[in-house]
Amino acid sequence: MRLKGMGAIMLAALMITSGLAGCSGETETATSAQTTASGKGNEGQSGSEKTVINIWSKDRHDATYVQEKVNEYNATNTDNIQVNYQLYTDNYVQAVDMAVQSGELPDLLVQQDQMFDKYVNEGQWADLYGFMDDEMKVYFKSVVFPGYNELDGKLYFIPTNGTTCRLFYNKEIFERVGITEPPKTLEEVVEYSKLITSQLSSEGIYGFAENMKSASSGLQRSLMIGQERETGLVRGYDFAKGEYDFTPWADSLKLWKDLLSEESAFPGCESLDIDPLRTQFAAGKIGMYMSYSHAEPGVYQNQFPMDSHKWDCVPIPTAAGKTAGKQYFTGTGGYVLNAKSPNVEKAFKVYKDIFANEDYLVGYYEGGFGVSILPSVLEKAKPSEDFQKKEWLKITDIDSLLPKPPHTAFASGMVVEGEDMYKTCESVYYGDTDVDTALKDLTERYNKAYEEAVKNGTGREIKISGYDPMNPTLQ
Repeated sequence: MRLKGMGAIMLAALMITSGLAGCSGETETATSAQTTASGKGNEGQSGSEKTVINIWSKDRHDATYVQEKVNEYNATNTDNIQVNYQLYTDNYVQAVDMAVQSGELPDLLVQQDQMFDKYVNEGQWADLYGFMDDEMKVYFKSVVFPGYNELDGKLYFIPTNGTTCRLFYNKEIFERVGITEPPKTLEEVVEYSKLITSQLSSEGIYGFAENMKSASSGLQRSLMIGQERETGLVRGYDFAKGEYDFTPWADSLKLWKDLLSEESAFPGCESLDIDPLRTQFAAGKIGMYMSYSHAEPGVYQNQFPMDSHKWDCVPIPTAAGKTAGKQYFTGTGGYVLNAKSPNVEKAFKVYKDIFANEDYLVGYYEGGFGVSILPSVLEKAKPSEDFQKKEWLKITDIDSLLPKPPHTAFASGMVVEGEDMYKTCESVYYGDTDVDTALKDLTERYNKAYEEAVKNGTGREIKISGYDPMNPTLQ
């Protein structure tokens, strides 16, 4: 790819090739990528030159499976197309931001909520309805959700699997210290974690860990999800009142400060990424952590092998076991199409032929890479033992699609002064900031930013009359 300026050079540095097809591929592929990325395209050129479709993914857990399907497509398609599949990890959103700024966004990207919300109102993502035939519309009708992936009559991505977040625990470690059942409250998580650390830290085994190197990455798969069930608020937003209120987070944040203390947590959590954490969990060094339900079976089956009987998962416990609402469930397996790509039609064809293909979707579920939400796939697939025996890996009645609060509904239009919610939490559990004072200030700053966005026309009022967190409705 021809990259522009220093920002683009930094973008290239973020790319993780890890043996996957990337810009260091064959000369023909690299040359085609340059002409395609520059906007000139390959149509009308000699038959020996292929149109390169660049795809970015944030997911390492399914990378081997996807790459095999991409390789198969590259070897067999008769459309003179070469797919260039590139993998990013924790820098995915940052890489997308840089690519948008430098005009080097790929043709197809794995959908991710934060980057999707940021650019959906800027015409960056194509309406899939404009490319789908009637048969495809009927096949995916059950996973079209107005207010989620269908906005203003436009379909931006198709979720084929689902995920939420759970607490994962090592059953053998629990047995060693006399714990007979998984925790049901956040207080018990702290209690169990300290017990494990006190008894087994001399062997390098600790009670709890979380990937806290990035506050947003760590908290969006743990504390934030627990808060949705505990408080009925979505990222601190009250849809019935139409305002933010972070003060109910106080009880859990105080417990998290204890949970991440030296008496409890795996050393170095403050600089830990998710894959190194998973490595330690697979090695039997961590008692508990919280993460996404769709990814871990594939991780421990393929990436960091671990005997299935050694681990299981349960809902993320809340302070005192309080339940006031449903928790985040989101679709996975979706791809967004770069509306500004010079090869948008061919990119859609690649998407349809590879990622919307039923054989691919059945194999994905059976391989343990995600929980299918497509009726036809559920009927045909024979999922892995993990998905058959570990009930909390599935989407259940505690999980739901939730409406988007203002800061995600119009992400680029609402500017919050000072630390965001994630960094504010970090200043509490890793610092000396007073919990109540911090949450009161956070509430005031978010409400001020929301009010200014509505006033300036960069946002809109979001309020759902009679909103019930136990039976949430999308806007």
